[in-house]
Amino acid sequence: MSKENELYQVVVKSLSTYKSVQETFDFFNNVKNMELGGAIHSVQKNPDGWYSFDHVIAGRSKMKHIANQEFKILDHIFQGAGLEWSVYVRVLPNGNGSTITWTFIKPEGLSDEQFKEQLKGFDSEIDAWRKALDR
Repeated sequence: MSKENELYQVVVKSLSTYKSVQETFDFFNNVKNMELGGAIHSVQKNPDGWYSFDHVIAGRSKMKHIANQEFKILDHIFQGAGLEWSVYVRVLPNGNGSTITWTFIKPEGLSDEQFKEQLKGFDSEIDAWRKALDR
């Protein structure tokens, strides 16, 4: 198969909450709240618009946060440990609350197994964010 016809592995994670779409969007649009998940610390916004922080697995890392209020998009580009991840994030209405989804496409440089392993810790981040949201 040629490189132009290649597809990468995709993993979708989600969090549902009784918070409104706007409350959920606002919570995750504040990049500092990402620290509540437990995987990143010392978030600082840089003059170039990127955020720098310490990541428990990737070490010193950075992230470009791309938000769209109208469509409730919170995409980001994560760079750390020599890898670049594009993460597609959406906040959706769900009954009397909302659901936020993170779509991860395997970055080049990771095997399928390494990709799955890297994302195992994200479930505990989701649990911590859920607790913070539902306070």
